[in-house]
Amino acid sequence: MFPYEVEYNFTLTIVKEATRLFTPAYNSHKNIETKESSSDLVTETDKAIEKLISSRIKEKFPDHVFIGEETVSDDGKVVFGNNPTWIVDPIDGTMNFVHRYPHTCIVIGFSVNKEVQFGVVYNPVLDHLYTGRRGYGAQLNGFPLCVTGETKLNKALLLCEMGGRRDEETLAIKARNITAVCVEPDACHGLRMQGSAALNMCAVAAGHADGYFEFGMHIWDMAAASVILSEAGGVILSPIAGEEFNLLKRRVIAASSVELGTVLQSKIQSIEYTSD
Repeated sequence: MFPYEVEYNFTLTIVKEATRLFTPAYNSHKNIETKESSSDLVTETDKAIEKLISSRIKEKFPDHVFIGEETVSDDGKVVFGNNPTWIVDPIDGTMNFVHRYPHTCIVIGFSVNKEVQFGVVYNPVLDHLYTGRRGYGAQLNGFPLCVTGETKLNKALLLCEMGGRRDEETLAIKARNITAVCVEPDACHGLRMQGSAALNMCAVAAGHADGYFEFGMHIWDMAAASVILSEAGGVILSPIAGEEFNLLKRRVIAASSVELGTVLQSKIQSIEYTSD
């Protein structure tokens, strides 16, 4: 039996409850606030869903640690240690949510001893429920997930994002990275931007894409999806060769194989962000 079955089943329940806040708001007028930049948004629904999830967790597991995007945005502190820890993004892809673009999701991960034990990523618009439990595989709506196993860049469909930091220097690096993976003679098949780190990683897990790289996301964007991807046979690397992947470092390569991940490391330039 999965050792965190109680917490996992509880998560499925509160995700359904959170969906009752998400769904009516998706097609309604939204009160929008700006955080770090004009492309970094938060809505009243982000806050309401996080408040709901946080309160339910505190009622059920009062001794557990909670890390949530909007909570951290208020006080600026991420406490990620060995204690049982819930890592929550109430809406990943808030920009998509605001524009009613259907790649947006509710994200909940659970870690013990700094290792993510399970993750749940749910897109209520498309009714796509991605789940992963360490040692027990990953699923999409109950069907097993498996990466493509692609090893060649010139046969790979890739994902990346523009991110929230839009200064000229950062955008220039991003443009060079896009060129590096798209230029002949070793050009990838294509490059897509979906607007959600969690769903991008899940797309690699599901075999819908072969690789993904990004800089500037946070622990709540990656934690749940990281275990989904690894349980589907994928690999998670730092974009910096020789550096161990760290959820707090705000950079990731997610790939269908070590070989493809290594090629991406050799092609793209890292962008420095302050760690969570």
